[in-house]
Amino acid sequence: MNKSIVAVVVTYNRKSLLMECLQAILEQTYPVSKILLIDNASTDGTEETLSENGYLVNPKINYIKMKVNTGGSGGFYEGMKRTMQESCNWVWVMDDDTIPTKTCLENLLDAEEIVRKKPSDACPDSAVNPSFFASAIYGPDNEFMNLPVISKKPSANGYAYWYQFLKDGLVSIQSATFVSILVNKNAILRCGLPCKDYFIWGDDTEYTTRLTKYYGDAYMVGNSVAIHKRIGAKELSIFNEENPQRLKMFHYFFRNASINRQYYENKNNEIVYLCTLFLKYIKNITNSMNRRRYQIMIKGTIEGITQYKKFRKYIDSQISQVEK
Repeated sequence: MNKSIVAVVVTYNRKSLLMECLQAILEQTYPVSKILLIDNASTDGTEETLSENGYLVNPKINYIKMKVNTGGSGGFYEGMKRTMQESCNWVWVMDDDTIPTKTCLENLLDAEEIVRKKPSDACPDSAVNPSFFASAIYGPDNEFMNLPVISKKPSANGYAYWYQFLKDGLVSIQSATFVSILVNKNAILRCGLPCKDYFIWGDDTEYTTRLTKYYGDAYMVGNSVAIHKRIGAKELSIFNEENPQRLKMFHYFFRNASINRQYYENKNNEIVYLCTLFLKYIKNITNSMNRRRYQIMIKGTIEGITQYKKFRKYIDSQISQVEK
């Protein structure tokens, strides 16, 4: 196995976790060729801490500090755009609070060898051009986290073939999050870059769905393990959020989810969904906390409906060379 891997890490004001993330990448049993570290204009002394720990002079690390915080989506856009100029086979993507175990990358690469060597009679073309491989993600206390969406693509007889490589510890998936995924460089060249204007949440779902729809199958790799040290390891939900500042950000979550539904699921019933939210808002009118949450959900969904054409135009431009 002789493959060149570039890691893309996006960070914002999490210097302690970032140091742990970088050290874990550098200690992989299969070495990366380079780390593109995108700093989203951190204000917590991230650059100084990187310098103190010797990372700024490490020849493998290319530190790029953005002028403004462009959100996770803007950071991943910038990092993956820069991989276009890199001589690499695969791009390993993660947040700064992702801590890959030592064999995480090696096991992702082994999975690629498995799917290329074992084509299926039912789906002979399914593994020819894999688009990405995703690690199994756990929280700090071994919680299940960042679950991918299982693929529903049909085999020749109509049944889904998501368990094609189950004996090898692989499951075919439709989408995943940007928490330790290994993306085929050719898939990036063909399908373009993430939606940088999503700012936060949903950009990974859109992008990985784009890759599996327009390039090739993707797989979750059971023995490739990464720890996601996100604060609060519960399922991402507006009803679990207690931080007022983070709560306000959830309108991006619902805006981007609305755009993704309209683009990939052919759901033209966003107005019906919006009316449902209004009804729930009215039922919770006397509950100030729930009322606020439904207001955010409604705002985000309205933005998804009104801004859909803009985002559809961008996604279409990225896949304009792909045969649909």
